[in-house]
Amino acid sequence: MSGAEDSRANGADPTRTVALVTGASAGIGEEFAEQLAKKGHDLIVVARSADRLETLAARLRTANRIAVDVLPADLTKPEDLRSVERRIEGLPRLDLLVNNAGFGTMGRFATLDADQEEAEIRLNVVALVRLTRAALPAMLRHDRGAVINVSSLAGFQAGPFNATYAATKAYVTSFTESLGEELRGTRLRVQALCPGFTRTEFQDRAGIDVSDLPDLAWMSAASVVESSLAALDRGELVHVPGVTNRLVAGLVRVTPRTVLRRIVGSTMRTRVG
Repeated sequence: MSGAEDSRANGADPTRTVALVTGASAGIGEEFAEQLAKKGHDLIVVARSADRLETLAARLRTANRIAVDVLPADLTKPEDLRSVERRIEGLPRLDLLVNNAGFGTMGRFATLDADQEEAEIRLNVVALVRLTRAALPAMLRHDRGAVINVSSLAGFQAGPFNATYAATKAYVTSFTESLGEELRGTRLRVQALCPGFTRTEFQDRAGIDVSDLPDLAWMSAASVVESSLAALDRGELVHVPGVTNRLVAGLVRVTPRTVLRRIVGSTMRTRVG
């Protein structure tokens, strides 16, 4: 990218807003980049795939006349994570951090690969915590900025056969709620975004058969992100996008946990065999 573009993405122009999005190469992360670009944000996009990021960046620069800085990184690797932390800490200005990178695994926990389960925790929890910690000090000094942590409806209850993923998302929601209370009285905003089934690559990568789910159960990534950004403007701390998802969340809150985990376990058991 050009020097001028790089300086803008680093926040050198005080009239520009800057957003950093992880997991930006596909799905909800890519959609965040798309919608933030249309709103005029300069972007720093982070994901493992440099090729996908470069394609995205070229499209967004052309369509929106913004600066887009590409930062390839595997956030499960400590050295890559630290490089993104340093980038955040060195920015003169960061207006929005979207911690979207994450993945899920499915199956009987005793049969799953332990290293893969640890990597899931590193990405879904450790990277999110460390990047949030890197961003907040400067945001607090400037008394402006926002963090969106992408959680999941799956974190609202136990997740038999999806145990690690559900637990990481429960952590993300609780962590974000706690930050929201800590930041009360400041102009900073945080949000735990808790989508349900969203049409992305996530299910294929997790090995989840969702072919029998009705259309009513699904949202598009575009609708999820649009709902999230509107909720952030309203100051909504925990946001569940979509009427169907909100109905599910309401039922989860009033259903005894013993009953709920039996229902989830029974449903998931048929998907893993």
